[in-house]
Amino acid sequence: MERTINFCPGVGSSAHVIQHTELLLTSVYIEHPLLIMVNHGQKIIRWDSQECIIRSGEIVAISSGQTIDIINGLSDGGLFFSHQLCCDPHLIATFANHPASTGLGIIPGVMPVRNLAPEFINTFGSTFKAISDIGDIPPAIIRHRMLELLLWLAQRGVKFRLNDSQSLSEKVRRCLAIDPHKIWSAATVADHMAMSEVVLRRKLAAENILLRDLMIDVRMTSALRLLQGTDWPISLIANQVGYESASRFAERFRKRFGFAPTAIRGHHRLQPPNNDPPEVNYHRYLNLI
Repeated sequence: MERTINFCPGVGSSAHVIQHTELLLTSVYIEHPLLIMVNHGQKIIRWDSQECIIRSGEIVAISSGQTIDIINGLSDGGLFFSHQLCCDPHLIATFANHPASTGLGIIPGVMPVRNLAPEFINTFGSTFKAISDIGDIPPAIIRHRMLELLLWLAQRGVKFRLNDSQSLSEKVRRCLAIDPHKIWSAATVADHMAMSEVVLRRKLAAENILLRDLMIDVRMTSALRLLQGTDWPISLIANQVGYESASRFAERFRKRFGFAPTAIRGHHRLQPPNNDPPEVNYHRYLNLI
């Protein structure tokens, strides 16, 4: 079965992430809260001068609104494989009003979850399967399962924080991620931010950020997610993030991450599928890393 990224509105998304080469992924922005279970290999995450290692059979919770470095280490069989769940911000806000969330601490930037109870693992698996089999299970049931997963985190005394105080660059990033394929003009982005183009550029400059650089990073990060979480051919991924030329895309990707797009898949690249994938908005999908 061809891998894809599955999405349930108002709940979140799921994906199988596969990587055949051990690579350092630098400065990856996390837009939405993530729960990742490592199945093969190990995951090294660095943030704010800290580091943690997530081994096979463990889960890591990653808060939104931060930038991290990642190394997906390979197993003895030469494979990194994980199940990843992204939590919809609206569901996080709903859980914040749940009685069980009262008095809970906030998950720091990155928090390993070790020594998992079998029931915790079963809940993660059933939630992942429910989102992956979207259409077979009513959305209300899928939502309930994701909330149950958040309750398991509450048993560890923590919850995801609400990322309400976003900087302008974070808001612009989210705007651009609506459609990485689109050529966004400064005027269009300014309209979305309800400000003039001059004010937009001035405020971004105050954060030492250029709109063009932000657009490139959004596109390359989106491409990284698709390379890791789908079996799409690279030429199609290039097109999805706004590049008609696959070679131009590969050049830009290498400049951003330091390696070619093919390095993600090693020698396990698949041939293009016979049929084009359905028309979907991949910005709504999981923050794959």
